Amino acid sequence: MSRITRLAFLVRRSTLNPGLKIALLALVVMALQPQAGPASPGHGGGAQNISVTTIIGDLDSNGLSVIIGSDGLGSYQDGVNGVTSWLAASAYNGLVNGDWQFSSYNSTNRTANYTFNPADAIQPGDPHYQAPANPPYWGSQLHLTHMEVKCTAVNNDMLTMTAGSSFTCPLITSFIWNSSTWYGLHPALSFTGYPETTDVQVRCNTADSGGCNDWFIDPINLGEAVGRLVQHATVRNKDVTTDEGDFYMRFHVHITRP
Repeated sequence: MSRITRLAFLVRRSTLNPGLKIALLALVVMALQPQAGPASPGHGGGAQNISVTTIIGDLDSNGLSVIIGSDGLGSYQDGVNGVTSWLAASAYNGLVNGDWQFSSYNSTNRTANYTFNPADAIQPGDPHYQAPANPPYWGSQLHLTHMEVKCTAVNNDMLTMTAGSSFTCPLITSFIWNSSTWYGLHPALSFTGYPETTDVQVRCNTADSGGCNDWFIDPINLGEAVGRLVQHATVRNKDVTTDEGDFYMRFHVHITRP
């Protein structure tokens, strides 16, 4: 068992107050997220993260309610209230600043709204069905969250996009539930390899001399993405990932630089 997994186990079993337990688990979850390698020296090894503003919509591009929405407190600014929101300097395939990363795990008041409805749960007989849908709750709840696209893993670069262009990328999301359990909801076929899922669409709306400065992240073709829900738990001192079924996903994320 890795030291990180052991730490998660000890935090869960501890008698710490819930607030401190959440903060510690947040750090563990971030450590468990798949991370890109360092930027290649020949491709801007000294690059810095580029701050961006994240706006999580409560309606999708078709005006329908979303499965991942905002906390109702407005846009998320990098470095404000414990939020990180940037184009990450660290990326895949020798690229830099090509992936959006967002986290409220270190925040005390910024969250995202995750909604699980039976109507969105993928049922037997659907070609996207993989396992019974078993979310931690039905309805809507606010959670500390982490989201990121893995565009550079498939050789796409958000910063160098031209206005009006688009491509597809895997999207990784996770949230902490009930102070001690974390879940991932991943429309990320090309990254996770989950065969029943989809990737997402990234579109550049406007650009300047520094590259693209305004993006939308939506389901491909503005329809519904398919994401697998996975639960991370400690069983006999080992981190175990459980397939908790798939959901049709609606979302609309607007990102601007700065």
